[in-house]
Amino acid sequence: MTKQFTAPQHLALLNQYQLTDFEQIWAYKGDWFEPPNRERGGWSGVNFLTLQSESGAKQAFYLKRQQGFTRRTLAHPVAGEPTFLREYKVMQYLQPYGVSTPQTVFFVAKSQEAILMTEALTGYIAWDEWWKVHAQAGNLRKKNVISAIAKMIKKMHQAGVQHRSLYPKHLFVNENEGNAKVAIIDFEKSRITPWIAILKISDLITLNYRTLDISRTQRLYFFKQYLGVSRLNAWQKRICCYIHQQSLKKSSRK
Repeated sequence: MTKQFTAPQHLALLNQYQLTDFEQIWAYKGDWFEPPNRERGGWSGVNFLTLQSESGAKQAFYLKRQQGFTRRTLAHPVAGEPTFLREYKVMQYLQPYGVSTPQTVFFVAKSQEAILMTEALTGYIAWDEWWKVHAQAGNLRKKNVISAIAKMIKKMHQAGVQHRSLYPKHLFVNENEGNAKVAIIDFEKSRITPWIAILKISDLITLNYRTLDISRTQRLYFFKQYLGVSRLNAWQKRICCYIHQQSLKKSSRK
């Protein structure tokens, strides 16, 4: 099993730095963006690269490499397949649905190794970091960000994708003068499922649990924006109460 993709618009730049095939990119030496994750006999790590074209233009990328990080599938029930392959497939799948994700620059997957290189989300910041930096921001500004996040998550769920790791650090915000754009990252654990109507609740519980530091009013506003309503009906109120109760249970087990 070998799957490979190179974005045509980046081919010249990658060729300039001799980063056009598996062997060249696998051998790349650079500082880790974060310490590599080493477990289950394998490893997975991320580098941050800034490449400059011959014209002087600079562009930033994230380079992710892994070995021995696999998941079992129906097609590969024993050896499994690299988790980056799942991430790549989900990001490609989501493109026609208007769900913003990092753009793939280079991808290759073998039986036990995989490389995934994406464009950096320049101008974006993780939601949890945005919330800290803009703690004193006005209510309207915060509501614009919450609304953009809720609507992007709804798009993802409408496309039939359960994220399964929906943390604020995986929701990136580009906000300027009341205009907020959102991108979602880290789809290694995600799945495309016909059971999204039920399983999306799990995503919402995870996100609500991770955002208990924002006010109850702001979380209620999120759910209204996600549901596309100005007022919750009785059934929607039950769902929101259930999500909140499950979040509190998670918090009490910490």
